[in-house]
Amino acid sequence: MRAHLLPSLALTATLLAGCAGATQTAGTPSGGTMPQTVAFDEHLQPDATNFTVGIRLTNELPGESKPYGKVLAYFKGTTSKKSKVITIPLGSTVVFQNVDSQLPHTGSLLGDAGKKSAPWPSSFDGSETAAKAGSDISSTNFSTGVLSPGTSSLQYTANVPGFYMFGCFFHYDSAGMRDVIIVK
Repeated sequence: MRAHLLPSLALTATLLAGCAGATQTAGTPSGGTMPQTVAFDEHLQPDATNFTVGIRLTNELPGESKPYGKVLAYFKGTTSKKSKVITIPLGSTVVFQNVDSQLPHTGSLLGDAGKKSAPWPSSFDGSETAAKAGSDISSTNFSTGVLSPGTSSLQYTANVPGFYMFGCFFHYDSAGMRDVIIVK
């Protein structure tokens, strides 16, 4: 038995000696990047990314989209000053953040925008009640609920590809606060 154990110990010692002389950061492969964590829970998607949709009306410039017309107050991230149609990668988790310093807002689903033009409702017809955490942003009556200045929504998902109209319960009718979110 001792004869079988000695070659294994010698191999282990050689491998450890080789690792001890390495100059890379602990836990970092030789390529310099950390390996992706693989999720084994069937409810988690290992390729999903975290995505923030910023919401602001104060000092936000409207954007213009050929297929959808004027869009206002929704944008990718939290630092934009000009609204744009938002594209979210399929499988992402989504948080809406009110970066407005003065006004409350919602991110409420108004319907399917279609691929060519948004049939915008003449008045707000969405919900102001927050959807449960983990809900898909394409769900019927989806809303972030009321987001006070500086607050963020629960974490939601974007698992259904499509073109979705969003608006604010407080400012859709008065200011035209609306945008299209594309999930692809």
